[in-house]
Amino acid sequence: MGFQLFNLLYSICKVKKLKKDSVGQIFSIDLLFALVILAVVLGMSANAIDIAGNKISDYSAGRSMDRIATDTADVLINTPGPQDWEKSNNTLMVKPGLAIDSNSSVNSTKILSYKKINQLKSRYMELMSNFIPPPGNSYLSIEPTNPSLKEIEVSNETPPAKVSEVAVVNRTVLVSYRDFNIITIIDKSSQLDVCPHYSFNGTSVHNKPNNLNKSSGWICKSFKVTKRDLNSTDFYILTDPGVLNGNQAHWILDRPDSYTEEQEPFSSHPIMINDRISALMGEDNEAVFWLHVFISSDPSGAFVTYVVGVPHGTSSEEVRVEYLNPQPCFLILKVWME
Repeated sequence: MGFQLFNLLYSICKVKKLKKDSVGQIFSIDLLFALVILAVVLGMSANAIDIAGNKISDYSAGRSMDRIATDTADVLINTPGPQDWEKSNNTLMVKPGLAIDSNSSVNSTKILSYKKINQLKSRYMELMSNFIPPPGNSYLSIEPTNPSLKEIEVSNETPPAKVSEVAVVNRTVLVSYRDFNIITIIDKSSQLDVCPHYSFNGTSVHNKPNNLNKSSGWICKSFKVTKRDLNSTDFYILTDPGVLNGNQAHWILDRPDSYTEEQEPFSSHPIMINDRISALMGEDNEAVFWLHVFISSDPSGAFVTYVVGVPHGTSSEEVRVEYLNPQPCFLILKVWME
């Protein structure tokens, strides 16, 4: 721009007849140089304005991505989304929430459902487009703090190298990995049930009714199972820790009207008890069962016993103590513009 103005002024000076006296010539040259300097200043100012405009535009875009990423994370973490969205194939205008559905506890809003996470994973691009307008893209992963659990990579997209701005949100959440039902829990702090497996003549394996002193001996809990439960649920006995020290830990499963003295050892693997329950239930449509657990007075041998119900057909490898309670994880969301 400055050079074009200079050429124009120079042409004008050549065409126009200037006075040849020394004073007029000096004035013309001074004017010419002043105009050249002015043209250069104007050119530099225009360039600076362009640079500042680009920086403002980039800053606004970055702030917009930050807002989109934050708002998206808030909806995913703090809301359950539209009712039963994970059961529907509709993705039009559906903003999915990953929180478990609960009307009883405010704290549940940050417990994420594993089933909803998987549904979002299966339709990620379609559902996330309701949060992030084109040409935006995103990456979502859930990383457990427990190293024995696997990372859940909800999206396999990663920001390309050419992208200069990426908005990142990192939130701490709880994830309910599986839809498992804890039927009963037995440990030294368990509330006492009056165990019917006790004989005053001393022939019973129980030397005290339900181990009232809880230093060592038997602790017992009851639970009810129906035929319908048995057809839809697999029942397991788990211990925490999974590997027990010594051989003093044993368990007995029976009914009040069908006692047994047969003790069985615990295992480092989940113990499926459907066959045992079915045999004890017989032709009844429902029955009350008692689990009797022998505990040692040795503090180093302390453990917790669970009876859990899992969906029928669940692999025993998926039945883990870690899945019985929500696990702390990091939810990481990245948003960028292509």
